[in-house]
Amino acid sequence: MNRVKKIIAILLLLASAAHAQFSRPWLIDTKNIRTDSLLWDLKELSSAPQFRWVDQAGPVRSLLYQSVDYEGKPTEVFAYYSNPDIIAGKPGGKQKFPGLVLIHGGGGKAFREWVEKWAREGYAAIAMDLSGNGPDGQKVAHPGPEQSNDNKFQKIEQGNLRDVWSYHAVASSILAHSLLLSFPEIDPIRTGVTGISWGGYLTCIVASLDNRFIAAAPVYGCAYYIESDVFKEPLNALSFNGRKLWIRHFDPASYLRYAKPFMYFINGNKDKHYNVGPYKKTCDLADNKQVCIIPDMPHSHKDGWAPVEIRTFFDGALNGNPRPFLSFSAVTVRDNQVVAVLKPVAGKQLASAEFYYTNDTTSDNEHRVWQHHPATYHPDIQSITYPVPKEGFKYAFIYLKDSDGVSGTTMFLQDGKVN
Repeated sequence: MNRVKKIIAILLLLASAAHAQFSRPWLIDTKNIRTDSLLWDLKELSSAPQFRWVDQAGPVRSLLYQSVDYEGKPTEVFAYYSNPDIIAGKPGGKQKFPGLVLIHGGGGKAFREWVEKWAREGYAAIAMDLSGNGPDGQKVAHPGPEQSNDNKFQKIEQGNLRDVWSYHAVASSILAHSLLLSFPEIDPIRTGVTGISWGGYLTCIVASLDNRFIAAAPVYGCAYYIESDVFKEPLNALSFNGRKLWIRHFDPASYLRYAKPFMYFINGNKDKHYNVGPYKKTCDLADNKQVCIIPDMPHSHKDGWAPVEIRTFFDGALNGNPRPFLSFSAVTVRDNQVVAVLKPVAGKQLASAEFYYTNDTTSDNEHRVWQHHPATYHPDIQSITYPVPKEGFKYAFIYLKDSDGVSGTTMFLQDGKVN
């Protein structure tokens, strides 16, 4: 009898320990982030920030939460929040929702309609303003840095790296995740992050540092800013030391090798700000990823959150559909053919396949000339082929659409030649 009591006591103790482990704040695991110069205190950012509701009426709520100091002073961040119950006007129940952190780009703000879009699609979502503004465009009482080129680049010359806009934007995005995880309606093992343009750049860093995310979808934004047609200019305007510091501390290339979430990179082939060369190199850095190249994709916030592929990705990564896309198990160039082998996906049918390529190495990325032609589908061996053009190609990709209108692509291919 005493032995039985001891076993029960041990089981109760283990259950208590397991419950304590589950109920403690979800912490970022830093053991795999091997750098001696990390600016962010990830343990501190793992804790939910203090916050207060500004408006709890209507389908989208608003709040202010505390963020890291700027120029020695505390700051606060304005954000919108909603979830499927709130958007439907229902009282909160016991259902747990997947959560998303939404990061705006240059000239952006906390987009109410972006939150509403995701809440209607079954997600709890938070979108914050990363320029120190409230809902009316006026400064909050304790703002962080404005999203200006000076704060993004020139500020680094003043010596305090933690006053650079990117430091604050990354910290505020991670804190938004910590706040989201503190809400009882959030399923803590089903959270993701997506951002557009500069928000895509931030998504690359945030997802690399915050391994509590399961999935991340950077739109447009990538690493290797010094190779961008646009961003190399403000970087080259810095001193040699300033440029070196910025690349070391604020370029996503310094962090993407640590990324644990499933990464979904989505961009166009002619984006003005994030060109093919550095984009391909960025995608190569992440181990667990999928790439979607949408031909001639426009660059804006609304164009950045519009693609159905982003919803399809998160539905797959966070809601249990393991293979929502037509995708490839292998892509090779052999015997003067580009050969792409399709992964079988139940219920997915190929509607079209095209081969895009360019040999234009003199134009900037926005004006680069691309050719595209139908590719050949071989249903018996589940593959797509296209003959390598006689002039070869500098960059290329295969672009698919399934019968539901959802895109699937290869990564960018580079330097294909006829043998």
